[in-house]
Amino acid sequence: MFRYVLRTAAFAALYLAATVAGLATAGSASGVRLLWPAAVAGALWLVAQGRYGRRNLDVIALSVVAVLAPGSDGGLLHSFVQAVPQVVPALLFAWLFDRRLPGYWLGHGDRFRRTGPALARLAGVAAIAGLSAAALLKVVNTDLGFGEAGYVVVRDATALVLTVLVARVVRRLVTRRGAEPADRPRLTVVR
Repeated sequence: MFRYVLRTAAFAALYLAATVAGLATAGSASGVRLLWPAAVAGALWLVAQGRYGRRNLDVIALSVVAVLAPGSDGGLLHSFVQAVPQVVPALLFAWLFDRRLPGYWLGHGDRFRRTGPALARLAGVAAIAGLSAAALLKVVNTDLGFGEAGYVVVRDATALVLTVLVARVVRRLVTRRGAEPADRPRLTVVR
């Protein structure tokens, strides 16, 4: 349980740092930022912690961190409303990702998966999450134009796909580096 709490705190710090980084980028008049890494941080938080079986606690923690994150100037109720377009797409991505590509995050079952269909499923899941973020942002912010909402879909979906692919490559490199080469003979001592 202690390791779970430490991982949750690390993901919360990552989410807050991603929010600050996103707020530092240029934004439109309606508040759409050029980059929004908090969407990726929230989704990956729920995906990475999903295998521990406490997703409900992770959603609560993400919700609290999203409400407390900087950037909302309208008070507590406004912070709650602004947290919805952050948490719901992350939860939707994590749930669909686990349903459509089980074990993909950890590289499980890769030898049985064809690359093309797996990438198509990943892109579809990311597009649905981006679409939900844009729809919720449009409900929360009536000043948001349809062009900006489309940009949110493309921005978030692209960021999610690229981040998952980069995480898989990094995981594969780390796994290969730790494995022993098969061609090197092993020495065994018999007593």
